[in-house]
Amino acid sequence: MADKGFNNDGDAARQEQGKAPSAGNKKQSRPLVIILVVFLVLVAIVFLTQRKTSIDWVENYEAGLEQARQQNKPVLLAFFKANIHYCTEIVQQTYNNPDVKEYIEADFVPIFIDVDKQPEIGELYKVNYYPTHYVKRPDSDELFGPRVGHDPPQLFIREIKALYEQMKLSEK
Repeated sequence: MADKGFNNDGDAARQEQGKAPSAGNKKQSRPLVIILVVFLVLVAIVFLTQRKTSIDWVENYEAGLEQARQQNKPVLLAFFKANIHYCTEIVQQTYNNPDVKEYIEADFVPIFIDVDKQPEIGELYKVNYYPTHYVKRPDSDELFGPRVGHDPPQLFIREIKALYEQMKLSEK
């Protein structure tokens, strides 16, 4: 009988031991759960506030020119080359600016020309520096520009507006 009592006590001890780590695991895992939830909330906030607002570029040159003719809007030609520091900066800092996006999409058909993919178009316009921007009428080959290099958003808008105004003045 003493053995039975001992076994029962042993079972009770084992049960207590089984419960103790479980309670301890719950206490230890609670901070991990809290940290995980906080991390997920922060990630969600970053994604929601960092949404990309880049210009809705037309990447097919001929289709962009046709769209400009149909809409009777001038074209903004943006010549880009991968692995060029200023091209990366203008994409990240300027094209993603909501004011730039709003202005360009309201007044132009924006055509993005990656000269690594379309070298013949870069050669046609004799572009050697990147990024380079031109404003072009939809119904002629007359170009206004170039605007070369990376500009911060507000300067970019001012410079493209100046090219647009040159185009408008030349119509008279």
